[in-house]
Amino acid sequence: MSKPRTRRRSRPSPTSPASRPCWPATASQVWQGSTPCQVGTKAVIEAGTGTGKTLGYRVPIVLSEKKTVISTGTKNLQEQILLKDIPLLSQALGWPIDAVMMKGRKNYLCRYRYDQHFLQPFLLKKEFDDVRGILQKWIERSEFGDRAELDWLKDDDPLWDSISSTSDQCVGTDCMFYEDCFLNRLRQTAAEAQIIIVNHHLFFADLMVKKEGFGEIIPRAQAVVFDEAHTIEDIATTYFGKSISTSQLMDLVNDVEREIADLPNREKKKVRRHLEWIKAGAEHLWDLLREGDEKSRLAEESLEGLDQGACLEIRKGLDSLRDTSGFTEADNPVLQSLANRAQELRQSLDRILGSSDADWLRWYERRKKTVVLHASPLDISQSMKDLLYEKAGTLVFTSATLSTHGHFEYFRSRLGLLEDVLEGVYPSHFDFESNTLFYVPKDLPPPTDPLFAARVSQRVLEILEITAGRALVLFTSHHNLNAVHRLLQGRIPYTLFKQGDAPKSVLLEKFRTDTHSVLLATGSFWQGVDVPGEALSCLIVDKLPFDSPGDPLVAARIDRIRSRSGNPFMDYQLPAAIIALKQGLGRLIRNSTDRGVLSVLDVRMIASRYGRFFFESLPGMPLIHDLEPIRRFFEPR
Repeated sequence: MSKPRTRRRSRPSPTSPASRPCWPATASQVWQGSTPCQVGTKAVIEAGTGTGKTLGYRVPIVLSEKKTVISTGTKNLQEQILLKDIPLLSQALGWPIDAVMMKGRKNYLCRYRYDQHFLQPFLLKKEFDDVRGILQKWIERSEFGDRAELDWLKDDDPLWDSISSTSDQCVGTDCMFYEDCFLNRLRQTAAEAQIIIVNHHLFFADLMVKKEGFGEIIPRAQAVVFDEAHTIEDIATTYFGKSISTSQLMDLVNDVEREIADLPNREKKKVRRHLEWIKAGAEHLWDLLREGDEKSRLAEESLEGLDQGACLEIRKGLDSLRDTSGFTEADNPVLQSLANRAQELRQSLDRILGSSDADWLRWYERRKKTVVLHASPLDISQSMKDLLYEKAGTLVFTSATLSTHGHFEYFRSRLGLLEDVLEGVYPSHFDFESNTLFYVPKDLPPPTDPLFAARVSQRVLEILEITAGRALVLFTSHHNLNAVHRLLQGRIPYTLFKQGDAPKSVLLEKFRTDTHSVLLATGSFWQGVDVPGEALSCLIVDKLPFDSPGDPLVAARIDRIRSRSGNPFMDYQLPAAIIALKQGLGRLIRNSTDRGVLSVLDVRMIASRYGRFFFESLPGMPLIHDLEPIRRFFEPR
């Protein structure tokens, strides 16, 4: 039987400044200076769970009196900051804190689209009258028209898609409901607040709107704090690129159909001919790409085929629609906005199908009932510099997982933070050596072995029998998740939850309350899961979380690094996997009283030369290779 040993990494002593919660010395440096018009300090801060990261940046924000945007990873975290953290901080300081939360447009009702939707003839039925009556009462009392207030409305209810705000369909000050616009009211409130709480998706979407100089939502601020900053690259890549989907095209067609009802018949017939070209092209595009991989690069010959086929029809329809006489009249802002949408879609299509650029990837993906064409930058550093770094005041990037191998080189290089930047690493002060075990078996085959999924499934079953459930099992693929799920069904006396069976928030709440349950998940469950206490006493990871080289964006980044004589594995793949594993581990120990076992069922952790880099980036935990120490760990104390 192997004796537990502790893998250690160098860390500050308990009395050193870097080990104290709230990192006050760094905070003082970050927040001094910076007027609204000058480029200020940039800081990269890693603060482990329990170090006081929340207070570490929010107290200085309040005391500085600077107008600050806090951007975080999810809407759930936004709500936690506004509804839980800010009130506690306000109570501790003894004065009110002026803060407001802003989410993406789709979260707010558009009065114009709401009015147009319920004017449709097929909705003149009693059941729709009942729904409209409920919505009308809500509209009259709601401050910002936030759909989160409609707890009876399902996440995927198509009604909300028809009445929510979109940048495409907004006509701004020309709208008849402008004075009563919920988004306009939210903007005005945010303009007067000291702290504006947003998410990364909204921040970067708004950053691109600011580039165009019209339609921005988030007010200008003196400082920006990016919490959960490890997710920024992927999100920013989406918004710095271009995309066009068949659903966008069909939405345009449907909106035009609704708005041309009052046009003369001759003009109406002409417009509908343009719409038929767009519809035919969208359907042709779907037929061409609905088979094969869900995501794939668009090769030059594929692009040429699309350019001369489906996209030729789409371009013809968009151009004709844009140039239609009724759509260019100044006295019809709604039709003008539709013409502008047609032009923007044409520009996106041109960027995707245009000349090849080695620093950009052109690819497609299928989602449920739509196909999306993308042109994505492989390196966002220059865009970050041009759009953010050269125009911003104080910038703080913080997360529990930003460093790899003890430094920030990977994170800084990916985001183009190349100049002098304040840095700080503040490890968690939780006692991992006493309260955790790190199980890595030696007797399982490597992930490339055909028997890997079956053997992992059996080992997960053996672990759960010891831990009495109480486990979150994280996978890097749906294939392995489904394999383990099939094995466990009916073989464990505990409630078994699987990602996809219910919305994430519902699953997590059931998992929290059913102490001995087991949750199988992948993707988004690697981060943002907060289940303190006994319910999550064991975290099982099927294999090291390397990004799939089959993902077109990952593959293109690898090729780009290799073409520049870099080492894709050491420079990109390994650091990304380390951060992902650190995120997974962060689900296990959430407070000082938590105890748990981390199980990584991937022999490469100890058999490969690069395994040591994972150990060096994780807290020091007793390392074990068989199940007996886990049994002793869970014996009553």
